[in-house]
Amino acid sequence: MTAFEFSATPTRRKLSGSVTAAMLTAVTIATLARLNADTLYYGDLITFFLPALFGICLVTAVVALIARHRILAAAAVVLALLNGFPLVQPIERAAAATSGRELRVATSNILGNRSDYGDLIAWSTKSGIDVLGQQEVSGYALRYFDALRTNFPYTPPADLLGRHPEVMAWSGWKILKAERVKNVPILPVFGWGGAPLRLELAAPGELDAGGQLALVVYVLHPTTPRSFDQWIDRNAYLEVVAKAIAAEPPGIPIVAMGDFNTPTWSPFFQSFLKISGLVDASGTGWPATTRFSRRFAKLVHFGSPVDHILVSRDIEVKRFEVGPDIGSDHFPVFADLRLP
Repeated sequence: MTAFEFSATPTRRKLSGSVTAAMLTAVTIATLARLNADTLYYGDLITFFLPALFGICLVTAVVALIARHRILAAAAVVLALLNGFPLVQPIERAAAATSGRELRVATSNILGNRSDYGDLIAWSTKSGIDVLGQQEVSGYALRYFDALRTNFPYTPPADLLGRHPEVMAWSGWKILKAERVKNVPILPVFGWGGAPLRLELAAPGELDAGGQLALVVYVLHPTTPRSFDQWIDRNAYLEVVAKAIAAEPPGIPIVAMGDFNTPTWSPFFQSFLKISGLVDASGTGWPATTRFSRRFAKLVHFGSPVDHILVSRDIEVKRFEVGPDIGSDHFPVFADLRLP
């Protein structure tokens, strides 16, 4: 070893230690914030990217091992376990088997204020959907959707929807009653977000029997938490809707779907499940991404699972799937269900 190499080796080790320590400090702060996401705005924002945080923890551990900093590597592994557990932990599932009517429900954030809805209309009408929820539906966008009426003869009344529905529903099952959930906070000045719809539906074969109530469907779209005020608004919105669902008469099958603007790993999504008594139809703690950036869509669909379909425990989920790219910055999601 030359004199230069002898003097350079400690320097490189010190530099690698500093880099590793900086990485470890960053992921430690992020992890602590995430663990307090129920009270910290930025901590909850971190939950949108929990898989990425988990990956960064693993990278930090590898860098520390390569640099032979075992204590730092061990600390990074602990952080990886803390952030990785929510991704793989078992979640409560819906009924294992039922014998009632089958239907396909779907939800799609249409990406309002665009002019080409061809792919969206094609997917919506050719996918065998019985009940479709939509978000970001302006009066302008609604003019393009006349083609949907052939497949979905039932919609909420025009006076309920208003000129700009924002939250919309299309149904092949008869709508016995449609209403907006009351006392839900909305901050329209901050952009998209609309009052949730509540629909009472009757299965097609039961229409001659007087339209017996078969299913209650909620369609949601709280505002996106791009500011602290929007975060507070979104959380209050979810709480009000969850309590409304919990107050439904026992024995009525319930579906809640839409763009929740809340990832699976947020404590506020978990609170919604707990209060409402519903379960996630995806059946996994690590669902596929549904909201992504169109700017990088050709390279990678980097984002979060914020579009959800939730069901009451007495409904069987036969299939859950994230749909194709239909021109929005959200993938649609659908579920094949069997009622009790």
